[in-house]
Amino acid sequence: MELSKFKHKCQVQVRTFDIDSQGIVHNSVYLKYLEIGRVEFRKSFGYKIRPDGTFNDGLRFVVVHNSIDYRSFAVLDDVLNIYTRVSWVKNSSFCFEQIIENDVTKKIICEGIGILVNLDKFKNEPSALDKKFLDELLQYDKEVAIIRD
Repeated sequence: MELSKFKHKCQVQVRTFDIDSQGIVHNSVYLKYLEIGRVEFRKSFGYKIRPDGTFNDGLRFVVVHNSIDYRSFAVLDDVLNIYTRVSWVKNSSFCFEQIIENDVTKKIICEGIGILVNLDKFKNEPSALDKKFLDELLQYDKEVAIIRD
């Protein structure tokens, strides 16, 4: 992943409850950090989270795949940059690519992939992403690949 392709960045600071017995961020915590990046990415489009945990545009996304490649580690009080982009969109699914970097050292901590699917709110089955969602992504980042099955 090339950092130059990422337009969205948010930050988190490592807290005591993120640390394991070795004094470093526990590997599972990076999933939380990546989720924070995805949520902040959606919020940057002006959407708000409703009490039921969904965004106010009515789309209902669930994670169907996560993968992380660890490159380094973070410690207590590190400030981490979470870079997030959507790399491709299919009919009902799309892929987030993410990089977590130490803000001071600029060392890459990890790279992650998250695939999400839009679910029909009544049937709980995959449902086509609406045109507005796709238009907003393409307006934000022209490099999003549109894949039609």
